[in-house]
Amino acid sequence: MKSEHDGFVIYCQEAKRKIPIGVVSEEYECMAMTDNIPNRVKKFVVEIEDKRFYNHSGIDFRGIIRALVKNIQAGKIVQGGSTITQQLARNIIKDNDKTILRKLKEIFKAVQIERKYSKDEILKLYFNYVYFGKNLRGIRSAGLYYFEKEVDKLSQPELLYLLAILRGPNYYIVRPEITMARYMLISNSLHKRELISRSRNEKNLKTTIKLKNNYLQSVKRVTVPFITKLTDNKQKKIVSTIDLRFQKFAIQFASDSKYPVSIIALRKNKVVAFFSSYGTDYPFISKSNVGSTLKPFLYCYLRDNGISKFEKFNAYRNDMNWEVREVAHYKSQLNLQEALFFSNNNSFLNAANKVGVESTLKFLARVFNRTETEFYPSSILGATRNGITLYELALAYSTFFTKNCLTESKIECLSILNRIFVEKLDFKIENAFLKTGTTNNNKERFAILGNADLTFALLRNENAINDKSKEGGFMNQISKSFFSLFKSSNNYEWI
Repeated sequence: MKSEHDGFVIYCQEAKRKIPIGVVSEEYECMAMTDNIPNRVKKFVVEIEDKRFYNHSGIDFRGIIRALVKNIQAGKIVQGGSTITQQLARNIIKDNDKTILRKLKEIFKAVQIERKYSKDEILKLYFNYVYFGKNLRGIRSAGLYYFEKEVDKLSQPELLYLLAILRGPNYYIVRPEITMARYMLISNSLHKRELISRSRNEKNLKTTIKLKNNYLQSVKRVTVPFITKLTDNKQKKIVSTIDLRFQKFAIQFASDSKYPVSIIALRKNKVVAFFSSYGTDYPFISKSNVGSTLKPFLYCYLRDNGISKFEKFNAYRNDMNWEVREVAHYKSQLNLQEALFFSNNNSFLNAANKVGVESTLKFLARVFNRTETEFYPSSILGATRNGITLYELALAYSTFFTKNCLTESKIECLSILNRIFVEKLDFKIENAFLKTGTTNNNKERFAILGNADLTFALLRNENAINDKSKEGGFMNQISKSFFSLFKSSNNYEWI
């Protein structure tokens, strides 16, 4: 089922420019839809691909015979017999098998298209569906990827380049010399047929084509509400909250990981970057238990409700008689600050039991804006009835530790999280925080880190059998990747 935003292009703001970063689609391919196909490019493609386009009914038998003769004379395939309508049909059914059955499907589909649509409508569909290499469908996606421009902003040389690679984009884009030879052939041919002037042709031949190769990703529909700042239905455009610098960072972080990862970044509770090995919707819809990442919230609640800095709790056993795994044992008795720093489960269970488990769970429900029934006693250890998304986790941190509403307990908590940051990442920096958590037998590892300006939430999946460490090199990757983001300043002010 199509959504109202399918085919919309997602832009982010960079200084005074808007940069295209994705297309709303449920498929891997980016098919950016547009009604703004310049008339000149329609004329060009008819002249180049299908001169009898306006005279046939989808199948050009004269063209097929002519192509067959030319191919026999050349001893190889030098011409194709497919009409524009057949090419559209092939792109719709997405079948390139060189079989008689596929050709029959293509012909049948082409006849259906001709009966249903006018010639102008067919050209519009063609330019929206035609494949342009990579994960790109349609001339709008191609223009945004290769030149970072909307179709109506493309120069004539840029349009001719796209037409040059049209017949076999994956072949041409890796063979620039052959591509430019075809580009010049097309320009000369259009001049010869008086579709462009001599001076225009000369300019085309002298022009150096500069490709941008701007990364575009397919963005699932469910993601759109989380990143939308402004929607332009007429232009099929979404201006997002995404920051290009952090978006590139998120994509690179995922690319550098040997395991599947998801990452999301928030600034002032707005999503400024997101990526996942499992699809763009994953950080927003996939729910799981989040382990020890809930402990900072619990620390603040327990401190605010009567637990002193110095009161110690049993770190080996708990009053609920649960068997609880610990990362390691340091002391038999820990105060809350030590329990948070060492991520000790028993101490937190005992402190929550003293304050009141039921009231503690109500507090967690408020932090995550959930019903109280979704939290039960084991939620103190990070388990919830329906799970928590990576986005919800990032939002909870971003909201809870807003610099304008810091309490004494939150300042204490951030101080401890800063010590964890320094110890685990070895960054000599102040006022940054880090909390990690593991669940599902260490197959899911979470990390929440940031400063007064930014909050990052990361999830790494699929711990390999031979990767026996609790964090499995996760901290090493974070340390190397995030050093560039945090090294520029050591004075992120919370208050």
